Amino acid sequence: MGIARLAFQWLAPWASALRGTASGPLIVGLVCAGLFWGAGPVCAQRPSTAGHVPELASYLDRLQIAEPIRYRHLAIYPLLLERGPELAGHWLGMDRAVAEGLLWVYELPGRPTVPRVVVENRSRTEHVLILSGEVLAGGKQSRTLRQDVIVAPGQRVELEVFCVERHRWSGGEKFLPGKVLVPPSLQWEMRQGATQQRLWEEIAHSNAALGAANPTDSLEHALNSPPVQAQLGEVRTAIVPRLPPGTVGFIAVAGRRALGAELLGSAPLARELMPKLLDSYAVDCVILSKGIIWPDPLPDHRPAVEFIERLCRVGSYRTSTPGSGAGIRTRAGGLAGDGVSLGGSLVHFGVQAERIVPLPGESRPLGRPE
Repeated sequence: MGIARLAFQWLAPWASALRGTASGPLIVGLVCAGLFWGAGPVCAQRPSTAGHVPELASYLDRLQIAEPIRYRHLAIYPLLLERGPELAGHWLGMDRAVAEGLLWVYELPGRPTVPRVVVENRSRTEHVLILSGEVLAGGKQSRTLRQDVIVAPGQRVELEVFCVERHRWSGGEKFLPGKVLVPPSLQWEMRQGATQQRLWEEIAHSNAALGAANPTDSLEHALNSPPVQAQLGEVRTAIVPRLPPGTVGFIAVAGRRALGAELLGSAPLARELMPKLLDSYAVDCVILSKGIIWPDPLPDHRPAVEFIERLCRVGSYRTSTPGSGAGIRTRAGGLAGDGVSLGGSLVHFGVQAERIVPLPGESRPLGRPE
């Protein structure tokens, strides 16, 4: 049975209508005439994307939102691109590139230091995307990337990192993928300029809440602990097989609140990275949020639509990147987002709303923000 898609596109005021695809009926969404779903229309005027860098504006103008896939109170809205080319070239995520011997990650030769590591792409044809928040295991201590980076074929780059293993400074020079991303609650802290000390404190809180405290305060050990992986496996099994063909990202909604979105430049790259990205949201929204009273979801999908509207309005700007391509950033309207592009095409952009997952020990109802 095909999965219905809620098409996110902008049409003339009179053009709202049902459409069909091979995957199921398309319900035209975020149009000037309104979003039609079940109980009736939800009016949603098209926001201008003129404030964005061109490649992100073009991406948002082609975006579609599919019907959500739910696990308890977590709703994942798959994102698709309506038309036009996807990201060109051959691309790998960090895990696969390291597994194939194409990407090497190691401490600074002869002078290892906490805030920097080296990556080297030994491929002749493959670009490698390393996501902000990806965890590197091994070395003198586990680290996480401060920002997205594109490593072109043959390129060697020094990267800025955070330590995510406070009580270890021993071991070898080489890193392996931790196969996990720091959860969005920690990424929010990183995007808001958190110090290393602040991040260590947050990691200690998270590890304790996960029931995975360990002697070196390693976030990687906590996220890869068997009980945590068992719970994440349940979420993955419920969501990943149901993602429609052509998925290039998702919006995450918990209860009635949109938490964030992940936008990727191509469906193949998204297929590789989606499980890890979903896991990161599930850590916050399924495991760390136990005890929170989440309201029932709204029937009209308004939180997801309004999140993308909000993203369209806030705009974006260029920022530096240590690798190839151009950096992209948003810091406005209660949103914090970062990403990279190459050759005029978006490669990845991750954006979050304000942090809403309480610290361990808190328990309170969460509804839709005012």
